Amino acid sequence: MEEISGQVVKGDFAKGSKSEREAIYLNSEKGRYILRRQGGNPFYDPELEKLVGRTIRGHGEVAGYTFLLSEWSELE
Repeated sequence: MEEISGQVVKGDFAKGSKSEREAIYLNSEKGRYILRRQGGNPFYDPELEKLVGRTIRGHGEVAGYTFLLSEWSELE
């Protein structure tokens, strides 16, 4: 399990491809990861939508450019 902190933002993913869509990212010192929540919808997750614009500390698994969150907390 990894711990990564950063700001949650929403932006384009796979621009110019058939997979182009908006995605929710975590911008951190370790890199930029697409956020997914265990058990959440990969295309629209209302719980992750609530985090856009906030800074969090997340715990979970990194797979390539995706950070699969198992839990998180907001930072001041």
